[in-house]
Parts: sequence; C-alpha cells; structure tokens
Amino acid sequence: MQWLPKAGNRDDEYEDAAWPERSLTTAQTVVHCAVADGATESAFAGVWARQLVRAYGCGAFDGDGWQLALAREQTAWQAAIAAKPLPWYAEEKARSGAFAALLGVTFGEVCDGGRPWQAVAVGDCALFQVRGDALLSSFPATDAAFFTSRPLLIGSAPHSNATLTEHLHRASGDLQPGDRFYLVSDALGQWWMHSLERGAAPWNEVDGALARRRRGFSGWIDSLRRTGQMRNDDVTLLRVTWLER
Repeated sequence: MQWLPKAGNRDDEYEDAAWPERSLTTAQTVVHCAVADGATESAFAGVWARQLVRAYGCGAFDGDGWQLALAREQTAWQAAIAAKPLPWYAEEKARSGAFAALLGVTFGEVCDGGRPWQAVAVGDCALFQVRGDALLSSFPATDAAFFTSRPLLIGSAPHSNATLTEHLHRASGDLQPGDRFYLVSDALGQWWMHSLERGAAPWNEVDGALARRRRGFSGWIDSLRRTGQMRNDDVTLLRVTWLER
C-alpha cells in the first residue's frame, strides 16, 4: 500500500484512506479491502474517508446492511466533529458534512481452486484485476471519461444520500493464484485508463514503482505530475495478491 498527498501539501493534509492501513500478509479466509477519496472542498473529509474504509474493513457493509452501517458512521462522524473546538466559519462548513468516494472488495473462502470476490463502489475510486499480463476486470471505470470533477459521493449527513442506492455499483468475479488487484483513488485511476487507451500496460509501471518502495513510488508520482500525465490530487494505491502456499 502506498499513498501521497497533493504536491505542496503536508502528510496530515492527505484526505484519502485505505484498508488495511499498512502492507501485510494474512491467512484470513475472508478479506476486506477498501480505498476512499475524501472530497477536499468538504469539511473533515479525511476523517470521513478513514471511517468508511475502517467500517468496510470490519465487515459493516457486508450484504444489505449499507443503510444501517452508514447511519452509524454518520452519527460517529458528527460526534467526532462536535467534540472539536472550531471557529464559526468551520462550524458552518461542518454543517454541510463531509463527502467521499468509496470502493471496497471482499475476497471469499477458497472454492474450486479460486476465491470469489465481490466489490461495491460509490464515486470514482477504481479497481483493476490483472491476470498474467492482461487486464481481466475494471470496475466501475470503463474508460478515462469515467473520471469527472463531479462524481456522486457518500455524505456524512443523512440528507445528502437520498439517491445513494441508485448510484451503488456492484461487481463480482474470481481470484486465482498470482492475480493482482489494484485499488486506487481517482487521480491514479484516470492515469491508468489513459495509459490503457494509449495501448500501454500500466500495471507494469505501477509494479516497478512499488518495487522501489516509498521513495521510488513518490518519485514516480512526482514525475507523472510534472509532465502533466496525472493531475495534482491525493494518490492512494492498494495492491492485493493471492500467494498460494
């Protein structure tokens, strides 16, 4: 897992989030992974993004429990913000709530040599599944035009989610040993789709950057930004690989 704030911003101004929060190897039979992208123009969006991925990672959004789980997270966000001493103008902004995109994927127990996966998304985070040297799945993005400046997002205020169920995307598939899943926030997802449309294999470039660890990943993103290949936004990348023992 790697992340970077916008160029010119401090680490504590980063408003994306991911689950798990650090790289790890697990033997769990069911694994939940998620990325969220907090909307910068909303209040305390990073707090909201972190809440959403943590809730998904704990299984709160499994099945049809979305509305109940979301209501719990909204109440928790409101309580957390109410406990903060805020100037009047920040209080005004907080009343409108925070907004974030969310993408989560759940990998199930092994069945017939594979692992079923189910994904859900609201907004413009994206998932890419690569098998061998070919893109197998892209969700919910189908092209670079998917990434717009006004995606529908999940709000921390109940009144902001009136049409949420209409914009809840779902997908499913099968994970095989050696497959790689890439969960990304929107800036990296848009770059990925542009790269595909040029006939490139973006996963090779991503894997190369990840192999160079934090400093190499940071340098790679900086280069994409400087050359205009990626817009300046928070970047989050979570790569998932099933390593058969």
